[in-house]
Amino acid sequence: MADDKVYDDVEVHDMNDMRHSARTVKTENEQNGAPVVWKALSVIIAMIAIVYDLSPIDAVPDTIPLFGWLDDVGFTLMAALNAYQQFSKDQSASIVRLAKYVKWMMVASIVFAGIAVGGLITAIIALITH
Repeated sequence: MADDKVYDDVEVHDMNDMRHSARTVKTENEQNGAPVVWKALSVIIAMIAIVYDLSPIDAVPDTIPLFGWLDDVGFTLMAALNAYQQFSKDQSASIVRLAKYVKWMMVASIVFAGIAVGGLITAIIALITH
């Protein structure tokens, strides 16, 4: 009977060690930052943002005051937030999570603005052709 007790204690102890090891691995992964693939993708996105800023071809021409630069600034800021998020060592930090949420809010606002501008252009064309 005493042998069963010792065996049960050892088994529980081993399960606790396994759980602790799993937590340690997770913490180490969170501390090392994002996977290399995501880091490389964030560098590519940052380069595309720079090329977009320097390119004379824009979604909104730069000759339009204020609005012409907003798309450049928005895309560059989104790329910078993405790079910060991916290259941060502690992926569970509050500032990294905030950067992630702000980045996705910017993506959503850019998509919404694109849909709104597309709808506005469609409405103008419909008014002109009728």
